[in-house]
Amino acid sequence: MLTRRARHQAKYAWNIKIRVVMIILLCLSIVIWRYLNISEDVIAVSTNGSLRQEQYVLPQWREILFLGVPGLVRATETKPPVIVKNEQSVQQLVREAMRFFIGVDIKDMRSILQAEIPLLARLKSVPQTVSAMTLPNFPKFQMKEIIPSGKPLVGLYYTHTAESFVPNTGATHKPGGQLGDIVDVGGALAKRLDTYGISTLQNKTIHDYPSFMKAYDASETTVKKIIAENPSIQMYFDIHRDAGKKESHTATVNGVEVAKIKILVCIGQEGLVQPHWQQNHAFAKLIDAKLNQRYPGLSFGIQMENWRYNQHLHPRALLLEVGCHENSKEEAQRAIEMFGDIVAEIINENKVQ
Repeated sequence: MLTRRARHQAKYAWNIKIRVVMIILLCLSIVIWRYLNISEDVIAVSTNGSLRQEQYVLPQWREILFLGVPGLVRATETKPPVIVKNEQSVQQLVREAMRFFIGVDIKDMRSILQAEIPLLARLKSVPQTVSAMTLPNFPKFQMKEIIPSGKPLVGLYYTHTAESFVPNTGATHKPGGQLGDIVDVGGALAKRLDTYGISTLQNKTIHDYPSFMKAYDASETTVKKIIAENPSIQMYFDIHRDAGKKESHTATVNGVEVAKIKILVCIGQEGLVQPHWQQNHAFAKLIDAKLNQRYPGLSFGIQMENWRYNQHLHPRALLLEVGCHENSKEEAQRAIEMFGDIVAEIINENKVQ
């Protein structure tokens, strides 16, 4: 009968053999992996890098007809490319076999380290903090020493001032040049920012009456005037609501239903130069990342447009679509208040206030 020490030595020797076999299997798998020349064919998309410039033709009659109506314009445009991943079945089998037999994922270096250093498995990864400093093309804010105290830092306006929510108004638009529900949504954002001590200029000029089709011409004049009279403003938001079904435009965040927020970034086209699109895009990516980090589900994502929508006037100008016409005004207001938390966070991080 073996003694306790002999049993311990035999067990220790057996553990050494197991480790040696695991290391041999790991090395063999890596050699096989490299031999198979793993690669992924990815088509780049605009949300993670610079957009590929395309040749544009003159607007067709449908584009002219839809000018000023973002939802209709998008229906005529070519959809952006999506990420396509090509992974060979043999490679996948090797990867799954390694996971099953030795608990190592060849594409995750952490799993290799954790296999040899079990303590690492107990450590939780710390989420990365997203900041303006980590994004290329991000336009720097003015320093707070330059901005006079009490002056507005955020500008709000409404190109489609009559937009409303059917559950509250019974119609998608208020008639005859009246202010729609969307103005109350912007008002909720201004109030939220005020709780942080951030002054907001909210322009309620009616732009979509008497001519809905010329709304963007009218709002461009308004924005130019605001910029000239308020150099302290660091960001501009043109607030809209989208068209669509409530199911796809609603999320539950912190136990309450909110309208999802979509961010539109314009790249311009031939005859409609947009010199600030990369800066606008960087600003949008910062907001989208912070929304996903703090309020998962609230962001509908970033959508690129081949127009301008006044974003050529400022490096931090964005168009927001808060929910759709089937959402309630209250759902949109709850969403925009959360959006306000993110705007305040960005302003404070960059020491603008």
